[in-house]
Amino acid sequence: MIKIKKKLKKNNFKPEEFPVYTSVEADEKGIIYKYWQECNAGEWGLSDDEYVSECISRNMYKTNTEMVFPFGRQWLGNHRKLQFEPHYESGNFCTVSTKSYDELEAQTGRAEFAVDAFLAYKMAGLSPDMHKIGSLYRPDQKNPVIAAKKLLKLKEVKKMIEEKLKEILTDKEIDEGFVLDVIKDAIEVAKVKESSADMIRAAKELSIFLDMAPKTKQLTESLEVDMTHQIEDNYEKQRKKLKATKTQDVSEEVSSSIK
Repeated sequence: MIKIKKKLKKNNFKPEEFPVYTSVEADEKGIIYKYWQECNAGEWGLSDDEYVSECISRNMYKTNTEMVFPFGRQWLGNHRKLQFEPHYESGNFCTVSTKSYDELEAQTGRAEFAVDAFLAYKMAGLSPDMHKIGSLYRPDQKNPVIAAKKLLKLKEVKKMIEEKLKEILTDKEIDEGFVLDVIKDAIEVAKVKESSADMIRAAKELSIFLDMAPKTKQLTESLEVDMTHQIEDNYEKQRKKLKATKTQDVSEEVSSSIK
């Protein structure tokens, strides 16, 4: 048996626990139940994945009837399924959908609006104004900053940001390969010039830019560290080589003048 706690309007929103049994447990307890679509409020109903719980309400509307159980709800219909396990796994006990609350929130228009605003700041090279983003996202909240930060931390929203950013970067033909090519060019420049600071700085800026995408963060960080070290090593070797060459030329000239 699994107990689900709910707050219902009819009980003045006081917490109440509702048991959910497997069909075997219900049979052992002598509970009489019906298929969930046939239940009335107060009767026990059997879900499509063989779980038994009390029908909380049967809400009749003009176009259809909504069945409410402790773990979720569903509309009547031959093709409709009411299953306990998907709701239990997602923790969503209140809606027809079996998706988690975070997944549902990430799909709202207000969440997408907030993500677009966040990316607009990033693309402009500005630090995101979380108060403005929060006000766009949830103007009804007392602290919109907290609401915005909480939204942007959601796994589903991070994935949305990653996908949107990938589209933007693809349009601009910027990806991990582009960054690597720039760094490789910087190494080549470092071989023939005594200063490659500007190229390294540019590569770092692009690496930081690409860090907006979660999947690229580890890659760009490792590229920045490893390749920068290679540039520094190659530069130092090239500098010593050039110095040795100059020293040798000077020595030969001195020797010639002595003779």
